[in-house]
Amino acid sequence: MARRRVFPSPETRAAQKLYESLIVTGVGIALIGMVTTCYLALSEAASAPFNAWIDGRAFF
Repeated sequence: MARRRVFPSPETRAAQKLYESLIVTGVGIALIGMVTTCYLALSEAASAPFNAWIDGRAFF
């Protein structure tokens, strides 16, 4: 099947860069959230006894 060549205009390229930066920002925020959650869980695990985790009394 033949492919159509498209030469992107400057407006299209600017919109594409905007979308790419928004995607990168969203992924960065998600990764920061996961790292923060893991850090808080591990720091709580170090200070709370194991029974608190089993009983559901440990919160972060």
